[in-house]
Amino acid sequence: MKGNTREITTIFFDVGGVLLIDFIDWKIKDLAAKYSVEESLLFEAKKNLRPKADAGELSDPDFWKLLLKTVDITADDDDIDLEPYMKKVDGGLDIVNKLKESGYKIAILSNDSVEMSNHRRQKYGFDNIFDHIIISCYHHVIKPNRRIYEIALEEMNVTPEESVFIDDRKENVDTANNVGITGIFFENSTQVTNRLKELRINIK
Repeated sequence: MKGNTREITTIFFDVGGVLLIDFIDWKIKDLAAKYSVEESLLFEAKKNLRPKADAGELSDPDFWKLLLKTVDITADDDDIDLEPYMKKVDGGLDIVNKLKESGYKIAILSNDSVEMSNHRRQKYGFDNIFDHIIISCYHHVIKPNRRIYEIALEEMNVTPEESVFIDDRKENVDTANNVGITGIFFENSTQVTNRLKELRINIK
């Protein structure tokens, strides 16, 4: 049974689906429509290719090029452009800012490619907002592998019992709980705020 005697000091956030819209599936649907190909073929290719990008083994432009190559299409510049899909999740960053104002340590723990991560960090000023950023591509291990959670705890010098992790994928939340971190499944910002308050976290 997990001990709960230590006060929570640190909150880890996933990015796609929590802070920013997880747009990969959205973009795949757009590409399928653009080229009149079956979405299922592109989604099947994604299963094989995206983990390589998130693990730092494949660049983001190459991911999109190889994805389309599986249906015999040569990608153009628009097909690898990330900017049109960069949008915030309602209320996600508001939670981050409120926790920061309340004195909590906040960090990103996210699966991402080098290029997408850098684009997001620059566009939204993540390096100025977060105390630390842990991205899968730089550690060559992706969620839900428990090792990346252990790396995150080590780099933040915090125990599992002092930590919360917020993600929109159940398997990632489950691993956090198994490691001893309190996992919160993100449905919307109001639900997450209420759960944080239940954990006696000071968020206004």
